[in-house]
Amino acid sequence: MMRPPGPLGGGSGADSTFSRLIAGELPANWVANDPDSPVVCFHNRLKWERVMLLVVPRAYMTQEEMWLDDVLQDALRLAVEVGEEHCPEGFRVLSNFGRVAHQSQLHAHLHVVSGIAQNIADAKPIDEWRADGELLVQRQEVNDMPHTDLYRDELSSSQFEFLTGEGATVAGATAIKHAKSFSPKGFRLKANYSMEQGGPRGGQPGLFLLGGGQLSLYV
Repeated sequence: MMRPPGPLGGGSGADSTFSRLIAGELPANWVANDPDSPVVCFHNRLKWERVMLLVVPRAYMTQEEMWLDDVLQDALRLAVEVGEEHCPEGFRVLSNFGRVAHQSQLHAHLHVVSGIAQNIADAKPIDEWRADGELLVQRQEVNDMPHTDLYRDELSSSQFEFLTGEGATVAGATAIKHAKSFSPKGFRLKANYSMEQGGPRGGQPGLFLLGGGQLSLYV
């Protein structure tokens, strides 16, 4: 679905929409709001899919700051926890960076959306895997996406291990560095999480980087 990207908004710092939700100044439909946790989760007001959740750090920070901070592991672990609870059909976890990727809020956040993303589920490799530090990277072909790379580590045997361990944090930092060189106006990080029985928990590990131009909406 291609639509003109909207403006970045939501305010910044303590005045951001998400900061005001967390402070109780605005109403929220909470899923997780443990005062001892650095991250929270509430329902997105959008209803494009059966379940649309937002995992947000309590402290104001940008998307890039979150993906380069220790709080990312807390955010990803909560995303997997609420996804497994609310999305028996599977789910996707993603972050949008910039207007061309349809980022609408400056305050950092992860989307948890019910149902796997079929476009990356159907992705086909273009090149061989190449080593990049602790990671393996492979160029992929995804319909309607200008440029797609898949990142994974060699230690994680499942998407659960990858997203809740250190694999996704290393992959995210590396992907952001790469994206700045070829897609400075914006990009998206995206991962599917399967709930099918009999395979590795969450499916095969990996984080997709989508960029190179205006992207479709994330659902």
